[in-house]
Amino acid sequence: MKTLSLLMLILVSTIAFSQPLVGTIRGRGADGSLVPVAGARLQWKGTQSGALTRSDGSFTIERPPESRQRDTLIVHAVGYRSDTVAVARTLHHLDHIMEAEFVARSVHVEGEASSIATAEPIRTELVTRRQLEQSACCTLAESFERSSSTEVQYSDAVLGAKTIRLLGLRGIYTTGLIEAIPLLRGVTNAFALDDVPGPFLDCISISKGAASVLSGYDGITGQINAEFKKPNRDVPFFANAFANQWGRAELNLTSAQQLNPALFTMVMLHGRMFQRDLDANHDGFMDMPRFGNINGIARLLWHDGNREMQLVIRPTWSNYRSGTMGVWSNGMHGYRIETTTERVESYAKLAFNELESPIASQIGIQLAVSHQRLTTTAGTRKISADETFALGKLIAIVEPTDALKLTYGISMLFDAPQEKLDSVARQRTEHIPGIFAEATWSPSSALVATLGIRHDWHNLFGSQLTPRMHIKYAPTELISFRMSAGTGMRVPFTIADNAAAFLNNRQVILDSAVLPERAFNVGGGITAIVPLGDRSITLDGEFYHTRFLRQLVTDFDRSTRQVAIVFADRGYANSALVQLATTILPQLDLTVAYRLIDAYALTGGALRLQPLISPHRVLVAASYRTSDNVWEINPLMVWYSTGRIPTTAENPPQYQLGERFPDYVRASVQINYRPHSSPWEFYIGAENIANVLQPVAVLASNSPTSPYFDASLVWGPLDQRTVYAGVRLRLGEPAEE
Repeated sequence: MKTLSLLMLILVSTIAFSQPLVGTIRGRGADGSLVPVAGARLQWKGTQSGALTRSDGSFTIERPPESRQRDTLIVHAVGYRSDTVAVARTLHHLDHIMEAEFVARSVHVEGEASSIATAEPIRTELVTRRQLEQSACCTLAESFERSSSTEVQYSDAVLGAKTIRLLGLRGIYTTGLIEAIPLLRGVTNAFALDDVPGPFLDCISISKGAASVLSGYDGITGQINAEFKKPNRDVPFFANAFANQWGRAELNLTSAQQLNPALFTMVMLHGRMFQRDLDANHDGFMDMPRFGNINGIARLLWHDGNREMQLVIRPTWSNYRSGTMGVWSNGMHGYRIETTTERVESYAKLAFNELESPIASQIGIQLAVSHQRLTTTAGTRKISADETFALGKLIAIVEPTDALKLTYGISMLFDAPQEKLDSVARQRTEHIPGIFAEATWSPSSALVATLGIRHDWHNLFGSQLTPRMHIKYAPTELISFRMSAGTGMRVPFTIADNAAAFLNNRQVILDSAVLPERAFNVGGGITAIVPLGDRSITLDGEFYHTRFLRQLVTDFDRSTRQVAIVFADRGYANSALVQLATTILPQLDLTVAYRLIDAYALTGGALRLQPLISPHRVLVAASYRTSDNVWEINPLMVWYSTGRIPTTAENPPQYQLGERFPDYVRASVQINYRPHSSPWEFYIGAENIANVLQPVAVLASNSPTSPYFDASLVWGPLDQRTVYAGVRLRLGEPAEE
């Protein structure tokens, strides 16, 4: 009898332990709502056994054969944080909730790649902290290396300024936000991305198409929002040191402290310098400017129940020196370029949540002020700009029904820029009160529509009406469609926006008027998850069209001897992107993307393809991590197509360039090493591995006082092959997860 009982016990236990695990996977959005996650990939750690969730989020996965007491289940889903779940062998039903990537703020986030925020009606690409650490990522300007839709390039050969492109257009048409406040803007905008250290960042979101009306009437092509680390969700001490073989050095320090249960503080310090003359293309001019940069952040966070207050102050200072070789190091006579930027900004945010009022369940107040100054000397040409900016905004949210959310509010903007190019000056003072409203309607889980409108009263340009629309439709959990449309306007900084265009001896022609640029943007895309066995492929496709009714153009085509900054009554840009992302092997993620830019501007009396940009771009990015997460390797390769160069036919033959520049490939790789249970992390990498350089970056470099001198025709890399190394140290645990 005992033997029979024992056999029955063994049989029951065997059946129990071999029974498949079933359950559901759901995702939590930014608003707290839960939705089924279709196409989520489940895999038992250390095995090839896996499964995909069905359209309703349900799954069935066979148990691994090992007779352990518990197993480790790894869950991946596009747009959500990857999770690792310990599952007892006696557990047969698992209901698990994943957190959306775009609300992840914890230091433990393991973002595997940029992805599309699947729950958002606005098409949004996400760059997590883990992805930021997959490359050197010294500044925000260098944080888009692995982004398929945003690229950063040097805008000249000597100034050191960088410009981004989104949807085929310069970053001046993209709203630059810091924690939802438009502070990446203004007369020092060309250097604003360089003034945000990568190690200060928690994540970046890139929204494409006409931006939300909550952010303002600009944002014609989208918005980029940089979120800094939060004092309640970061470690008490973090350090990052970086150096490369050319002598660039950088140090970042952050410290988050909890003063009492409701009060948190954080201090961040950054310094970097590079003081060496490099001339890899042997044209007698420094390829990269010498520079020094110091900036920091001090922030305070207080939250008590349903009330929260944040206060941030951020000063920055940068100096860039370039020109002929030896002009700064040896005191030699020659052509000198020096740029200094100074910026100090502060913002405060106050929030009241879960209010019991019919007009608002949440109220937020934003206040921001900044002052910035730019001075550039290039030979005998002098550029200066000074700006004071202030913004106040009141935002209220009410949800009349479960399917409708209304966000509305008022804003007041003050802007007083002053610009000067030699003896030519431009200045204005703007006072712009505005009102805005945005309704988000979601009658079902398949449809989300956001309709927004704002009205601003501009003291210089009159009444401004800005309508915008974003729609997301998901007939199944494996496929979603998005569409957006809207208008926008922007008052340009005629001189500061085009500082790189003046690094030559061309005659400068400036339009006598200061007028707002006007455009509309329409487009959309599709995101599809294609199950393939126990894996899946995520396919993204998009197309956007931007058409200008008035645009300030930089016209190099009028004459080789002139550069004209004038308004044109038409221009357009088409941007298309196709992207594939998948996990082809355990721990090996792959992203392949093709981007097309078809941008035309009215220059030289005709509608021409915009110069100095590659219309075609192919990106291949991979990321491999060992099963124990100790080693990680992140290779990247980007191919840039040939493009147009403005005519130089009027120059003598020795100072002429071809009509087109050649295609080229830029490759990089980084290896990270994180020992188990260690606060240390080490990384080493190489950039521009093939050592591709623009062979002629400065025309008439041997005669910078001649009329043929021109350092503004940059299309390719200027930084030679670089090997770098760094170390990160994290001590302590965040106060809150």
